[in-house]
Amino acid sequence: MIDALAALDRAIAAAGVTIWIGAEPTYTDPTSLASAWTAAADGDDPGCQAKRRRAAALALALARGSGGQARAALGRQFPDEPAPRFCYEVTAAAITAAASAPDAEVAALLAAPPQAPPSPGALTVTPDPGVVEVNMAPCATLVEFHAQLAAIDAAAAAAGLAATRFRWNGEQVDSGGGGQLTIGGPSPSASPCFTHPALLPRLLRYVHNHPALSYWFMGEFAGSASQAPRPDEGVRERADELALACAELEHLAATGASTPALQWQTVAPILVDASGNPHRAELNVEKLWNPSGGARGCLGLIEWRAFRMAPSVEALAAAAALVRAVAARCAVAAYDAPWHDWGPALHHRWALPSELAADLDDVLADLAGHGFDLAPLAPALASYRDRVLVTTATPTLAITLRPAVEFWPLFGDVASQERAGARAVDGSTERIELAIATDPDAPAPRLVVAGRGVALAAQRPGHYRVGIRRRRFVPSPGFLPTVPADEPLRLTVGDDAGAVAIEVFAWQPGGGPYAALPADAAEAATRRAARVAIAPVAAPAWPARIVTATDTVDVRAWREEAP
Repeated sequence: MIDALAALDRAIAAAGVTIWIGAEPTYTDPTSLASAWTAAADGDDPGCQAKRRRAAALALALARGSGGQARAALGRQFPDEPAPRFCYEVTAAAITAAASAPDAEVAALLAAPPQAPPSPGALTVTPDPGVVEVNMAPCATLVEFHAQLAAIDAAAAAAGLAATRFRWNGEQVDSGGGGQLTIGGPSPSASPCFTHPALLPRLLRYVHNHPALSYWFMGEFAGSASQAPRPDEGVRERADELALACAELEHLAATGASTPALQWQTVAPILVDASGNPHRAELNVEKLWNPSGGARGCLGLIEWRAFRMAPSVEALAAAAALVRAVAARCAVAAYDAPWHDWGPALHHRWALPSELAADLDDVLADLAGHGFDLAPLAPALASYRDRVLVTTATPTLAITLRPAVEFWPLFGDVASQERAGARAVDGSTERIELAIATDPDAPAPRLVVAGRGVALAAQRPGHYRVGIRRRRFVPSPGFLPTVPADEPLRLTVGDDAGAVAIEVFAWQPGGGPYAALPADAAEAATRRAARVAIAPVAAPAWPARIVTATDTVDVRAWREEAP
């Protein structure tokens, strides 16, 4: 990987653009269900005190390993929180290694009163709901980024923290705190957005037209109520205004009239979530050139928020390479593709991993065409969304089920939840993609879902795919309180040569509690395997009721119909 990152560093330098990269990796205690590791950020309870100790140990390990010092800094204080959150700052010039600190040093750092806010550009260790967040020091190269991230990951592991965790049913999920990436320059005035004024509008247009950049790297929860909503997931006018804003910024860039202030003023009112909060925008420009934010508001930075915490150092480094390459491509080459109106396809077609994978391939091909080759990093990028639920076959069909993207709705109104530590969403719906491959000349396979026939259309000869939405559990509170769970989800797939029946359970078959969280990856895998049953059956009869699938079918809507 290092060779590929170094080659990309050289290509970006040769293109004449300077882009620094940073990230906010987040870590959790995967063995704990204490509120500090599930919902709370900071506090005085024993769980949060343990969280402080692990954060201090992480900061000291990085300081000792890289020849620097760690100090207690003044953290941020959020509305309705009684005191500032803890914050530990690394004064090392280059963070490249980690070395465990004695308990006495950890205790001393915990007892030290914070003296001042952290220095700009310093590495800090802070709390967020359920996680410890590391704000990396900005890096001039991807090789430097990888070295710093590897040191952070090692220090986190030594402190008993991890980037992923297992749920009761064996599902492996991210830490829960996100893994956002930030681009900027060595100084605010040297931000690539200002040295290459057309970068920002091209970048906004590019991300809008490539939904893989919005959804491939996201966790389970996407959409308008997520932590990184796209502009076209809000009110219709916002996306229309952003298209005009990008055109205006491109005109200003072409005429030499663009300024940092005009860039920020033109897009900042539009890049917000449904409540008007600019922090949650998919591309966050709070620190681009925001005079109301003081010195920290005028840093020339853009934060990319649609990234969950990566499953590995390699995956996050590959994502940083992708972000840096897309920014470089937009800085040095025109991007004048029309602003695409995705409409309903945004939450149907682009929920499917096969479509997102194809779009990501298109992005990588475009970057390669501009001299930025990420092909060696493609496997690491794929690891963000490579989980398979089922792989099976009949004599003529290859069948794969994968988790797809789901867009959980906010339960209640936005305004009443805006200052809450977490917002309530109805997370009861799951979307799964079924992909079927067969001979290009063969007739379409037959699919029966929950007793109804689903007519499939080929995406290309011999390849079929459809998203299936089902209710995993009945939430309380939540939407549709009288609609039962589709548990298990039952599918039959086949043709005249043979078929298989597949049952997918959200919980362990037969119900009841698990004894404990999975002890390790092997036990988690065993639980996942137990939640899927596959059996050969006769070719499925075509039911009386048939629905035609375009991108997604919703099993929840079939409850009141007779099979």
